[in-house]
Amino acid sequence: MFPVAALVADRHGRIIVANAAAVKLFGYSRHELIGAPVGMLVSASRGDSHPSLSGNVTTGWPPYPADHSCDRFARCKDGGEFPAEITVVPFCAAGGSDTLTIVMDRTDRYELLRNRQELVHLSRVSTLGELAGSLAHELNQPLTAILSNAQAAQRFMAARPSNLDEVREILEDLVKDNRRASEVLRKIRLLVKKGESEAALLRMDSVVADVALLVQSDAIRRGIRMTLDIPADLPCVLGDRVQLQQVLLNVLLNSFQALDGCPAQDRVVMIGAALDGSREIRIAVRDHGPGLTAEKLGKLFSPYFTSKRDGLGLGLSISRSIVQMHGGRIWAENNEEQGATFYFTLPAVADERCVQSRGGS
Repeated sequence: MFPVAALVADRHGRIIVANAAAVKLFGYSRHELIGAPVGMLVSASRGDSHPSLSGNVTTGWPPYPADHSCDRFARCKDGGEFPAEITVVPFCAAGGSDTLTIVMDRTDRYELLRNRQELVHLSRVSTLGELAGSLAHELNQPLTAILSNAQAAQRFMAARPSNLDEVREILEDLVKDNRRASEVLRKIRLLVKKGESEAALLRMDSVVADVALLVQSDAIRRGIRMTLDIPADLPCVLGDRVQLQQVLLNVLLNSFQALDGCPAQDRVVMIGAALDGSREIRIAVRDHGPGLTAEKLGKLFSPYFTSKRDGLGLGLSISRSIVQMHGGRIWAENNEEQGATFYFTLPAVADERCVQSRGGS
């Protein structure tokens, strides 16, 4: 059972009551806690910046207009910190304005979350590893063009008279190729980077375009033609950009691999998105491969299920977890004629900022 510390503070934020769990959890004696500012038990260096939890430690715990609960790092007497769920409840007692602070140790939950984030990151890096050769080719193209154009510029500058018009055009090409290489590197860096989940308003046409750029060379290498049908006027979704890119990347590579050995005319993957009703955006990735057996359909999203010799079997399982955390669902179906389609849905968000971003793009 998790220890639950309970502390009552007066209107000045000074502790007037502390239970045995608080003594055990924070390492102070009850005598040391009584009269001390309750704010000293909460780390000022981590967690959110809610005003009710960021008061000056020396002046104590400020009064609160309503109940508030959040995840913070609590601080022990020895300076050690631990993840905690802190709930502050204001109440009136004996004519005063006191607060009850409940602190629950969430170390186990925090460790589980951190382990899950590590697993998601490992899967993402593994997926990018599969694309290493294609990504190298994607970077090599603009770098080769930069070298070729730079050498041409040297020749034009050495000529007498110098052909500055040609040099000017070459410089424009150099800037364009440099930006292309930088964009690929930026997208790779974002996917490889570790970090906390960050929710933001996202346009799905932009998310899909980023992933399409990363897999473009792999599609060419495999002889696959990609088609995109993502309306620009779709509502936004609220989510973590990198995680949603990871879902789409996993699904796309699964479709690419399904087309290995198929005739050239069947090597087509279509990515589409549409508003499903008024509350969900449905993304579909359709291929013209051999389709999915009943066994695969039943196990696709199970951990460690893979048909690849060197696969981890985590990509689609993690994708399902990510989609579910975003309030959506993911599934696969065989097409009526040929191949299979992966679908996932995300809640649509009506927000003026999304409309403004479309207007400016």
